[in-house]
Amino acid sequence: MGEIGLINYIRKNFPRRRDEIFMGIGDDAMVFKNGLVISTDSFVEGVHFDFRYFTKFSLGYRTMSASLSDLAAMGAKPSCALVSLYLPKNVSLRDIKELYRGFGKLCEEFKFDISGGDIIESPFWGITITVVGRTRKPLLRSGARAGQFLYTTGYLGLAEVGRIVLNEEMSQNEFYEAINKHLLPRPRIKEALQIKKYVTAMIDTSDGLSTDVWHLCEESRVKIIIEDIPLHPEVKKFCIIKKIDPIKFILGAGEDFELLFTSKLLNLGFPQIFKIGRVLKGRGVFLFRKNRLIPIKPTGFEHLR
Repeated sequence: MGEIGLINYIRKNFPRRRDEIFMGIGDDAMVFKNGLVISTDSFVEGVHFDFRYFTKFSLGYRTMSASLSDLAAMGAKPSCALVSLYLPKNVSLRDIKELYRGFGKLCEEFKFDISGGDIIESPFWGITITVVGRTRKPLLRSGARAGQFLYTTGYLGLAEVGRIVLNEEMSQNEFYEAINKHLLPRPRIKEALQIKKYVTAMIDTSDGLSTDVWHLCEESRVKIIIEDIPLHPEVKKFCIIKKIDPIKFILGAGEDFELLFTSKLLNLGFPQIFKIGRVLKGRGVFLFRKNRLIPIKPTGFEHLR
């Protein structure tokens, strides 16, 4: 069935019934008509993080950052978070303090509270974070239209390079930015608020470029051509070492937590924002390469696949 199939089943069989809900299943977060935005994410040891290279601080920072990324994708400011912990019986107070120091770093920067949660004994670590924010105008995945352009707020593929370098215990000397991107990703809250008035549709890059562009296409009912993917030097170097195609790698590499968005403007004029494609009438995702259009299927990470 896969994660996407399961979501489609739930969406079909549990339609929206409440008038106060503006957007339910089908976007980065749910939105109430009063501007309240809510999203929840779960993180499980051995699936989302590995204590061979994650400290408790980096675990707290990364999981909270990943959760905030959904608010950024909706153009919302964070107000509070609810944190539920699944912890082994022998967990130390020092570990908990370090975990919350990671959470707190982002709470302090973006001025939001941790307002509750739950604690459950478990044979392995797990974290569920629900974030709550507000926005006057939510940015949805469904606003892309023909004639617009596709942008990303930064380089893609770095986090996956970092994960593989750490997981395979490769030499870390030449992959500092990639490792940092995996362990301590930045939520693009500030960037989202800066570009918000120029954006027509937006999603965060948590599942891989091909999958995230596919989500935009499906919700907006458009065709998107990816034309120019910027290559970070560390991604390029990694792909040379591994003897793999960097473009194919980036299409499937997720968890960068950058923002992927469409805009009517040809040039936005912001540093570290790259125009990577355009929107046309039709359906589907295509890569323009070597003077031909190549159909692209979603190849990013998907649970239950």
